Amino acid sequence: MDFILENKWQFLIIAEVFFWIFSLTFLVVRYWFNLKKLSIVFFFLFIINDLWIATMGFMDYLKTGNFTSYQIVILIIIVYALTYGKSDFRKLDIFIQKKVAKWKGEPIPELKGPEKLYGKDLARQERKHFAIHLSIFILAHIGMFLVYGLSDQLTQTENIEQLLSQWFSSKDALYPFNNKSMNNLSRIWTLVLVIDGVTSLSYTFFPKNEKKSVFSNN
Repeated sequence: MDFILENKWQFLIIAEVFFWIFSLTFLVVRYWFNLKKLSIVFFFLFIINDLWIATMGFMDYLKTGNFTSYQIVILIIIVYALTYGKSDFRKLDIFIQKKVAKWKGEPIPELKGPEKLYGKDLARQERKHFAIHLSIFILAHIGMFLVYGLSDQLTQTENIEQLLSQWFSSKDALYPFNNKSMNNLSRIWTLVLVIDGVTSLSYTFFPKNEKKSVFSNN
């Protein structure tokens, strides 16, 4: 990991290149070759790539102990992926579907872009997406618990403050399972989940209202 962090910007650029490779491959395999089951593989690679980017940012923080410009860039990438990235990917999905149909000489499907939601409708949609994310997170952690069991270090923890401090600040991932790789996945995923939760719930507490045109009739 030290080698990766010493060349962190290069690896971040490589990860972004793979982001586009996995995204476009997913769409091409799905719509050009009609291999929908195979396309799911590239979708999961796309998700893993995002988790890898988050991992590099988190490990960089553990190494430096400071909040750096590198971590800010990664945070922006993650927030974008959890907010505008979803609708932008849907637009790309529709674009590829229409292009593939045109190249194949097939009828171009009448597909509409994602409807722009505002206020309570947008807040409800974001809460629904976060609920799905949270459910997957919980089920995955139940699975890891059943496979690996809880860490022996938990019995030596005196309070929740000590647990959280060691969980996020320790270079060695000791909690919550008896597997360091799964522990690293857990704490990176937890951070992503928290960011997703904050951004999703922000639409509930600070509703996004539709901007009225200056030319609209009174």
